[in-house]
Amino acid sequence: MAGSGRAPQAYQQAQVMGSDRRQLVVLLCRALERYLARADQAIRGREFEAKADALARAHAVLSELICSLNDEAEDEVTSGLRRLYLGMQRRIVDVDLGDDVELLSEVTEMARLLAQTWEDALRRCLEERAAQAA
Repeated sequence: MAGSGRAPQAYQQAQVMGSDRRQLVVLLCRALERYLARADQAIRGREFEAKADALARAHAVLSELICSLNDEAEDEVTSGLRRLYLGMQRRIVDVDLGDDVELLSEVTEMARLLAQTWEDALRRCLEERAAQAA
């Protein structure tokens, strides 16, 4: 199947281009979860290049989340998210240095809860918007 490898990438690009900012945060959080899961599989399979790639991608997602924070609204939520994202990045470095699957499990659980929280917040916003429009 020629070009079949491009279909998922094209779908992802279309999904990102059609998303609002809140949806992009959810997509980033879900991508973070996937990269961390890949890193776990790679560590367990002693595939060190794959581990390094997955952890680098997870780190990059967290950098993107940090950049997405509104620096002008340096409130308690923004500060807390920045500390959370930076802490997760530090843990990823520790996972990479020590191939620590227990620490990786903790970071993965944090990412899962983060994604769920953002999804819940987005759903509530959309419900409120729909209620106001009715």
